[in-house]
Amino acid sequence: MLHIDIPTLAEFKALAQIKGETCVSVYLPVSPLAENIRANRTAFKDLAKEALSQLREAGADKHKIAVFKERFDRLAGPERDVQDEDKIKKLQRAKPDPIESFWHYQANGLAVLSTPGMMRMFRLPNSPKPLAEVADRLHLTPLIRAMTSPHDIFVLALAEESVRLIHAFANFPPVRLQVPDLPGNAEEATRRPSFHVRAPRRRLQNLEGEKVLLHKYVRQVEHAIHSVLAGLNTPLVLAAEEPLASMFRSLNTYPRLADEMIEGNPDLKTDAELEDAAIPILDRLYSRELKAVIALYDELKPRRATTDVSFAAHAATAGAIEQLLVDLDAVVPGLVSDIDGSVIYSASDDAETYSVVDEVARRALCTGARVMGARKDELPDRAPLTAILRYGFH
Repeated sequence: MLHIDIPTLAEFKALAQIKGETCVSVYLPVSPLAENIRANRTAFKDLAKEALSQLREAGADKHKIAVFKERFDRLAGPERDVQDEDKIKKLQRAKPDPIESFWHYQANGLAVLSTPGMMRMFRLPNSPKPLAEVADRLHLTPLIRAMTSPHDIFVLALAEESVRLIHAFANFPPVRLQVPDLPGNAEEATRRPSFHVRAPRRRLQNLEGEKVLLHKYVRQVEHAIHSVLAGLNTPLVLAAEEPLASMFRSLNTYPRLADEMIEGNPDLKTDAELEDAAIPILDRLYSRELKAVIALYDELKPRRATTDVSFAAHAATAGAIEQLLVDLDAVVPGLVSDIDGSVIYSASDDAETYSVVDEVARRALCTGARVMGARKDELPDRAPLTAILRYGFH
């Protein structure tokens, strides 16, 4: 199982507000496998050394450099002699070391963001490109990728004999969720030894009565999962057969229920098999959302949509961006004015500049825009971004 820390929007905004300080952003791909712990640490140490070198080249205060070095050294931990592994394990059993635990439980990517006064680590589901950047603000594009790219989906496996709510992920095994008040099956929900009504029971007769009882069961299921999913934005896919599938759709109140579903009796599928069926649906959902934004761009350009980075920077600064597609691998070095969003481009990326695309995405997110990651070949004109504006902007 991967251990993932994706920042909330509130955490992201707090990081985005940090400006005018000496900021170090380190990103690296890592392996979640225990046998690769040493390689993960070595990769981090190499990038940390690169960041310290950039600080020295930029003429940063020596005391600040010492603070960063001490912090990075502490996170990397001391070099361990392989011959001392038994001693290390005994020490860990006696008193768990938080640094050792941190490196033992990793995902596919690691972000280490630091200023002289703080350091934050995020374990990411995706594998970012190795990066060490020094600037007057934190580099947040890889975090935006983790926050906006599709990596999880809920699966409701609904059958007459059982019901499960599964959290499926693109990169690690599914998790079956414990849902309060979720009935175990239709018989439990209807409080009958069998919900199949073959003989008249008061007003419930034959297939009509059976349908009424199934409807009651599905209503209880919908009510139970609603309390778990309320306020979330993660897609939900239904795995069910008729008539349960149609019944659930008629009662559903969760806005992210996918039109596409997993066919067949879910009782015959394991959680892992349901996840394997759900992830392609998640990918297709995201692809359709990207295409919808691009179609809207074609409809609204040029007054309310743009692929021009400078124009998008002006709009993001004014809070005028409604939706933004970003090539999260694009780095356009420069500076963006905090006053009007005007851009000064740079020939190269150094400690004095940052990625303009990163800054546009940061400002758009902080003003309530929907930001989605995309590949360069998916974007109009292969531009590094595509912005849909809330209103005509000049």
